Amino acid sequence: MIKLLSLITKKFIRYVLCISGLIFFCEYGIYYVVLSQCNWPSDSNMTSEQPVKVMFLADIHLLGTRKGHWLDKMIREWEMGCAFQTAIKLHKPELIFVLGDLFDEGLWSSERDFNSYVETFNYLFSVPSDIQLYTIVGNHDIGFHYSVTPYLEKRFNKVFNTGPVELISRRNVHFVTINSMAMEMDGCFLCHSAKLKLNIISKRLKCSQNENNCSKKMMLDGNYSKPILLQHFPLYRKNDMACNEPDSASLKEKEKPYRVGLDCLRKDTTDKLLKVVQPRLVFGGHTHHGCHIEHTNGVHEYSISSFNWRNKYNPSYMLALFSMDNYSIETCHMPREHTIVFIYLTSIIIFLFFKIFKLKQTYSLNNDLFNSKKSNH
Repeated sequence: MIKLLSLITKKFIRYVLCISGLIFFCEYGIYYVVLSQCNWPSDSNMTSEQPVKVMFLADIHLLGTRKGHWLDKMIREWEMGCAFQTAIKLHKPELIFVLGDLFDEGLWSSERDFNSYVETFNYLFSVPSDIQLYTIVGNHDIGFHYSVTPYLEKRFNKVFNTGPVELISRRNVHFVTINSMAMEMDGCFLCHSAKLKLNIISKRLKCSQNENNCSKKMMLDGNYSKPILLQHFPLYRKNDMACNEPDSASLKEKEKPYRVGLDCLRKDTTDKLLKVVQPRLVFGGHTHHGCHIEHTNGVHEYSISSFNWRNKYNPSYMLALFSMDNYSIETCHMPREHTIVFIYLTSIIIFLFFKIFKLKQTYSLNNDLFNSKKSNH
């Protein structure tokens, strides 16, 4: 009896260890296996000082209390938390920009729900003290242009210490962040403050190019270099037909025409931004799909896929190196959910196969012994 209990206990422990190992790999270890295959792009073309290491992600869409099922919410938060924490441990970026739509139901959230949202974001996307994380507001955070209220805008800005237009500098590399919903330029409360701040930043950029007629207060922190424009919406484009990235949209989605003010910025707003800011690069999100296009004036624009598996079966993020006069970019692809499901199913099938095979062997052996004893009698 004692021997039988000991045998059962050993088998039980063995099964528990195997199941635990499988769960640990599929829910944690796989992120290290997949994300470690993505590295910082080459810095061989960086002729100036040490390049700035930047990580971009977009469209997190943390689920709220209205649309999201609790199980779906739990799974997505676990996936994004593991992916993000693994990425910053492996890559160790200096700056991280989250390009809008942090929340799925931010514009409908009560004060209590919004605080819960913020708490979840700060937990999942916490960073060490030597990494700076910046957020850009999206339409799901405060609403599209005509549904934004001063209350919603101030609530988001207060928590994430941002504004309609901001200038961020690091080692002579300058980033201009834009609230896309403030770019209608129709005199609304949000558009008015964005226009004023955009003009101030434009002056600072021009002053740093020509220092003769400017005070020190108007100068940039560091030497002038063409800025990098960051926002939630893409610049004006008709559709995504020019997008050919591995994580771009399907052909059917690419053919859909963009609605100005909803899917992308207006043409006149785009022209004004490009003229006033004169960026060398533009980064955005909103579409949930990857895209790289070159505008007619030579400015390159990158749209970054959603970071949430709920919006994209092959989510990704981007690593970029910036110097004063150059840049390098690498897109990092995250584990796919169907790969994890495949590993689970394959492991279960293999386990059942060996279990059935072993039972057959045992049955065959017992049958042979029985026949042997019968023939002896």
